[in-house]
Amino acid sequence: MVALGRPWPLEELAQITGGQLLGPNQVVRYLAWDTRALQGGENVLFVALRAARDGHTYLEEAFARGAVASLCEKPLPGPHTQLVVPDTWQALWKWATAWRKTLSYPLLAITGAIGKTWVKEWLAYLLEGDLITVRSPGSFNSRLGVPVSILSFPREAEVGLVEVGFTEPGEITLHAEMVAPTWGLLTADSSRHLEAFPDKETRAREAFQLFATAEWIVAPQEPAYLTTAPQSRMRWVGETGDFRWQAQAPYEGLWRLPDGRWLPVRLPEKSPFAWQNALLAAAAAYQIGVPAEHLQARLATLPPLPHRLQWIYDAEGRLWIDDTYHADKESVLAALQEIAPLQALHPVVILSDFAPYTSAAHEEVVAFLRAHFPPEKVHLIGPLFSQTGWGNRYPDRETFLREARLAGRVFFVKGSRRHALETVLPHLMGQGLAPELRIDWEKVYRNLAYLRSHLPPGTRILAMLKAEAYGGGDLGMAHFLVRQGVDYLGVAYAREALRLREAGLTVPIVVFYPGQEPIALYQTAELEVAVGTWEALAYWAGQVPLHVEFDTGMGRMGFLPEELPSVIRFLQEKKAQVRGLFSHLAQAEAPCHPATQQQKQRFAALYEAFKQAFPEALGHLLNTAGVLSLGKEAAYDMVRIGIGLYGALPPLEEATSLYAPILRVREYTEGQLLNYGFSAQLPRTGKVATVAIGYGDGLLRGGAHSNSHFFWQGQKLPILPPLNMDLTLVFAGDLPLSPGEPVEVWGPTRPLRAFAEAWNTTPYEALVRLSRRVRRIYSWGAL
Repeated sequence: MVALGRPWPLEELAQITGGQLLGPNQVVRYLAWDTRALQGGENVLFVALRAARDGHTYLEEAFARGAVASLCEKPLPGPHTQLVVPDTWQALWKWATAWRKTLSYPLLAITGAIGKTWVKEWLAYLLEGDLITVRSPGSFNSRLGVPVSILSFPREAEVGLVEVGFTEPGEITLHAEMVAPTWGLLTADSSRHLEAFPDKETRAREAFQLFATAEWIVAPQEPAYLTTAPQSRMRWVGETGDFRWQAQAPYEGLWRLPDGRWLPVRLPEKSPFAWQNALLAAAAAYQIGVPAEHLQARLATLPPLPHRLQWIYDAEGRLWIDDTYHADKESVLAALQEIAPLQALHPVVILSDFAPYTSAAHEEVVAFLRAHFPPEKVHLIGPLFSQTGWGNRYPDRETFLREARLAGRVFFVKGSRRHALETVLPHLMGQGLAPELRIDWEKVYRNLAYLRSHLPPGTRILAMLKAEAYGGGDLGMAHFLVRQGVDYLGVAYAREALRLREAGLTVPIVVFYPGQEPIALYQTAELEVAVGTWEALAYWAGQVPLHVEFDTGMGRMGFLPEELPSVIRFLQEKKAQVRGLFSHLAQAEAPCHPATQQQKQRFAALYEAFKQAFPEALGHLLNTAGVLSLGKEAAYDMVRIGIGLYGALPPLEEATSLYAPILRVREYTEGQLLNYGFSAQLPRTGKVATVAIGYGDGLLRGGAHSNSHFFWQGQKLPILPPLNMDLTLVFAGDLPLSPGEPVEVWGPTRPLRAFAEAWNTTPYEALVRLSRRVRRIYSWGAL
């Protein structure tokens, strides 16, 4: 379901499509084509498309779930509002084409064999701050995705990015007429989908048909493109192109512009494929008009790769990296390059056969595997892999499930759609249905970028990951944040820091509450410690790097300001390694409060005197709330960011959702007594659903009362208390829910902050209480 670019009266839509409107005129604001994603109360138009499944068979369900109208070929009997057309596909395309003609801003079309979504997302990021940009949602690039993308574009913007895919000859012609791009961008070539074309040159000619109206086209210098391109309009990216680069280190290189200038650039990714995609996006942004200096700065902070990778932590703390959406040779090799640096974790690799289905392609992947992974850690599924003579081999998925013996803490799973490895994951994890905490890395990234925008240039960031990253999962969040360039990690206790070190993280880590533990343990792990008492100072000074805490008024930990001279003298006598000094604001969200002002003044005086003795020490005072209120004036050298990364404080974006599956649905009569002590009474005859979540998963038992509720597809599900250890009963009335479907505890309908208020707790407590049996699922742009 997507929001339309503007409200559409169905009478106007009937004129565009030549359809017949049955029932009263409605104004629609959202478009849906899958009833599973349909939420009522949103003025939704459901379009019944004929594909592998006929959307007309779901019309009744669409209206039951809240659609106000349908676009269909065969209307339902009854009073429903329906726009009847001869062909719903043709109607959708006409509608999108008509809307495109009204858009006054230029559109850039992106096509190619691989990397379209990746380049599009990075280009959108590079344009931020210079141009108001709209783009295709997700990977919407199919015959459905392209018109839906255009219909989602608003009337007002400055540039639009449209992702376009094609898999067979002639398909691009329809998209070219609909998109009519002002500019073009062609991503890398590959063997993907080549089976529909005799050779790469034929496919390249097909791609260039999309750009018939384009003023210029950015493309990599690849053989198939060089021989088929309209040369006068090309802006080449490559070793001898208009835009060039020279790699100098894994993350650093030089970027040459068409005017002959060479700019030093840094990327958060080091694979050659990432560099090519980044510089394709940068070349297009430069052509559109973004100053090179702006691009130079933004390239260093590009967001994570928008692969379809998901990181899932199961109840035993094992990490499953799920990339089962698609597989071809290029994407398999690119993914393995990302996994290879995790060698310290001894990852188990599970792969199925992929496109192109040739022995040569599979031998090339096996050669890479041989160079980076021991054979006992690699499991290969399918007839082509079975012929390679290396690793653990299985002719099919069923044999793998029956015979594979998997041992490890990290598992990488990737396969083609024909092998459906996504159905294997629940079996491998040894779990059936379970609650899921979904963490949207895109929103975490945007929150981090927003907080950075409130800081002076050069301010370091320490990401607090105590209590398993506030319940979000320390390893998943740590790896993600390090990729985003955070300078330090912070934990409460040594065991948390050692877990991060065992996961291969080398970034500096501060242990804020060290005990008198073996010094050699800290030295071997290269940990830094916070000290705020004389006992801790005496034990740790001269042994490991220190961050010295001062109590400026909160009364929790730290030396008093008047102890500063003695502390400095002691540190100098011990020849201590001093890395920082810090304090903590008691009410950072109230910057004008007299107590906050007093704490600021005290820390300013401490900082000035301490830096005279230890000029390299990093001063840090602000947490997330402090960054939002005082970032420009009191950031000093470093800030500490924690739960704010999840959007727990306004105006940051909520980045978590908690879902639990339905186990059973049964109808009961009005007045029926249910649950422990027969304490719940049904208000009327209707369905009762049993949901797999309880206080054993971390929910507050006292928060579940007769006025509490969960949500299903945006509809309230009143809780029938009491909350059980593993289960919750909810009243569903006549809603058409089914076992296996997810129920929202918090998320898009009711974000975490609102949930915490309704359940008489805080976002901190709600997250930290979640138990290990709640799966942590990380993905980019999906809650």
